[in-house]
Amino acid sequence: MRFKTWMVEIRVPYLYLPIVLTAVGSILAFYDGHFSLLPCLVFTAVLVLLHISVNTLNDYYDDRTKIDHNTNRTAFNGGTGILQEGLLRPGEVMRTALLCFVIAALLSAYLVITVSWSLLLIVIPGMLFALFYTQFFVRNMLGEIAAGLGLGGLPVLGAYLVQIQAIPLPLVLLAVSSSLLTFDLLLLNEFPDESADRLGGRRNLILRFGKRRSAWIYGVNTLMVYAILLGGIVLGMFPALTVVGLLTLPLAYKAVSGAFKGDEPLGHFFNAQRANIQVVLLTQVLFVIGFAAAMII
Repeated sequence: MRFKTWMVEIRVPYLYLPIVLTAVGSILAFYDGHFSLLPCLVFTAVLVLLHISVNTLNDYYDDRTKIDHNTNRTAFNGGTGILQEGLLRPGEVMRTALLCFVIAALLSAYLVITVSWSLLLIVIPGMLFALFYTQFFVRNMLGEIAAGLGLGGLPVLGAYLVQIQAIPLPLVLLAVSSSLLTFDLLLLNEFPDESADRLGGRRNLILRFGKRRSAWIYGVNTLMVYAILLGGIVLGMFPALTVVGLLTLPLAYKAVSGAFKGDEPLGHFFNAQRANIQVVLLTQVLFVIGFAAAMII
C-alpha cells in the first residue's frame, strides 16, 4: 500500500516524459555519428530525479497554499491528493524532493566533470527551474515557460550535448518543438484549476488572458510543432521518415478543440487532457522511430 502511495505521489505516468526527451536528443546524436550509453543513462537518471523533485515540491507547496484543497482532481490536474488524504506527511514529501534534487545534482556534477564543463549551461538553468518552479515561476507568469524549457528544450539539448559538444540547427529545432509541447502540456492542464490557482496566488496564462485567448496560444503552439517537423523534412534537416510524427494530428485536433471548449464540464474536458498528453509523448516517440528507421533502411 505504501509503495503504491509513493508511486502516485511521484506521479509515475509523467516520468515517461524525461525518458522520451532523452531519446529525442540521443537519437539525433546517434544519427550524427556518436552515441555512448553511460552518459545517456546518467543524464536520463538526472532528468527523472529532477522531475520527481518538481512533482513532489509542487504537491508539497500546493498543499500548504491550499490550492489542492480546492481543485476538481483528475489524472492530469489538481495534484495527487496524497497529502490532502493524509496518506503521507508533508515532511516526508519535502525530504523526498530534496533527496532527489541532491542526487540529481551529484550526477550532474559527474557529467560536467567527465564530459564537458559546457554542460553547466544546461544543468544550472534546469536545476533552478526544478527547485523554484512552484514557489517562484508559477507565481510570476513564468510557469509555462519554465516547464517548456526545463521539461522540454533543455533536456533535449542536454541529451545531445553529453554525446557531442555542438549545437547544430536540427537540434535547436527539436529543442524548440519539445519546449512547445511541454508548454502546451502544462497550459491545457491549467484550465480546470483556474479558480483554485487564483485563490492560491498563482499567476499563469489562464488567469492573465482567460481561457479563450489561452486556447489560441495552445493551438498556435501545437501548429508550430508540426510546422517545425515539416520544415525540417523539406529543408533536409530531418529524415523523410520522421513524417510519421504527423500521425498524431487527429489527437492534436481533439486537444485543440477541447481547449476552445474549456468551460465544458470536467468529464468532457478530460478527453482533451488525455489527447494532450498523447500528443506530447507520441509525437516525439514517433519522431525517434522515424530517425531510427532512417538509419536502418
